[in-house]
Amino acid sequence: MKRLMILPLLLIVLVSFSANAAHHEKKGWNWWENDKIVERLNLSEDQQTQINDIAAKFDPIYTEARNNTNEKKAAYKEAKLNKATSNADVIKAFDTMWDVKYKAKRIKLDRSLEMREVLSQEQLNSLSEIMQAHKGKMMRKHHKMKDKKDHHKKQMEEQAN
Repeated sequence: MKRLMILPLLLIVLVSFSANAAHHEKKGWNWWENDKIVERLNLSEDQQTQINDIAAKFDPIYTEARNNTNEKKAAYKEAKLNKATSNADVIKAFDTMWDVKYKAKRIKLDRSLEMREVLSQEQLNSLSEIMQAHKGKMMRKHHKMKDKKDHHKKQMEEQAN
C-alpha cells in the first residue's frame, strides 16, 4: 500500500525537477520579450521590429558562444581535477575558458549597443531603472534561496548528530 502511495509522489517530484531544469536551461533576461516592459518603455512598432531584428541577429551567435563557454569551463574543471594534467595545461584551459567567456560577454555588449541606438534617452533611462529593479529582485531571491539551503543543511547536520 505504501509503495502505491510513493509512486505518484515520486512521479510528481520527477516532473517538477524536469520542469525546473527546463526553466533554467536558458539563462539571461530578455527585456524585449516582456510585454509589460515594452509597454512601459512605450516602444513604437518600428522600434519593436528593430529590437527584435537585432535580437534575432545576435541570438544564434550568442547561443553558440555560451555553449562554447560551457564546454571550455567543463574542460578547465576536468583539467584542474586531473592530477595527470600538467600545470601549464591547466593554465591554458583556464585562459581559454576566460577568452571564450569574454567573447560571449562582448557579443551581449554588441547586441546591447545596437539596441541602444534604437531607443531614446528617456527610454534608455527607464530601461536602466527597470533592469536595476530586476537585478535587485533576483539578488533578493538568490539570497532567500541560499538562506533556505543553509537552513536546510544545518537541520540535516543537527539530525545527523
